[in-house]
Amino acid sequence: MHQNTLQTFTKTKNPNSIFFSTVSLNILKSPILFLVLCLVNPFPSVEQRASATPFTKTLHNLRGIRKGQEANGVGTLRSYLSHLGYQINKQSSSNNNFDENVESALKHYQEFHHLHTSGVVDDQTIRTMSLPRCGLPDITTIANPNPNPNDLSSAPQNYTYFPGNPRWSKFSLTYRHSSSARVSISMNEVRQAMRNAFETWGENNSFSFTETSGSSDMVYGFHRGFHFDLNPFDGQNGVLAHAYAPEDGRLHFDGAERWTTTGSGIDFQTVGLHEIGHILGLGHSNVSDAVMAPTYTEIRRSLTQDDRDGLNNLYGFYN
Repeated sequence: MHQNTLQTFTKTKNPNSIFFSTVSLNILKSPILFLVLCLVNPFPSVEQRASATPFTKTLHNLRGIRKGQEANGVGTLRSYLSHLGYQINKQSSSNNNFDENVESALKHYQEFHHLHTSGVVDDQTIRTMSLPRCGLPDITTIANPNPNPNDLSSAPQNYTYFPGNPRWSKFSLTYRHSSSARVSISMNEVRQAMRNAFETWGENNSFSFTETSGSSDMVYGFHRGFHFDLNPFDGQNGVLAHAYAPEDGRLHFDGAERWTTTGSGIDFQTVGLHEIGHILGLGHSNVSDAVMAPTYTEIRRSLTQDDRDGLNNLYGFYN
């Protein structure tokens, strides 16, 4: 998502509200079977939760497909890769045709995510594409500031920035909460997690972040589906959140996710830390354990050297 395409947003009428809700369950036809499944695996892993999404089902139907073959769902894969910034040079004569353009984009995706660059929809690729993730692209439209010196045409190495390298013109920034969706974690948990995440980004540099209830530089909150920014959320286990380049200041979390700060689910502070990186001007990193890596695999509440280098290089901070 590029800065010049993400400008429309309508503020909610109740900017400082957050709600609790009960979780609706699609009960299985057999209550006994449902109970057994819960006892066997009450807290499914990230991969298991992701396996139920429609896109993941499409990927499983495409398992093993390669250039020159046709199958239903190739068009969905093509759109997915294009949305994430992997260049699709032209449309195929058939939406179901796995042509050289799809193969090239898929290899680029596999390289960025440290997979075997087979150009085939293999199990490793399906597993990675099925993970919950940030909604912003992996690849931006500008050259990476820290490319692989051995192959400038390859996927970016390490941190990236938004097109034009936008950044804040000041270092003392304010933020506030504004939600249009109900979530199950308390406002105290949410505020503390965001406070921790902002403090992490403010360590050993010139940034300071202050929470406010009035006018602010940055606004974060929970929303579901269409929420007036032309980037609707897709429900549970797909896109977790998205944010916008400086000096926009919007950070949106998908209210459909099972958020948590202490237990099983998607760790709110981990995702908040990642999205604040975007608000400050960082794109995605292909360092697999970096905070700015695009997929969610585990709790990450500390910056890596790659994350710090990206911020320091953008703003001229030197430790």
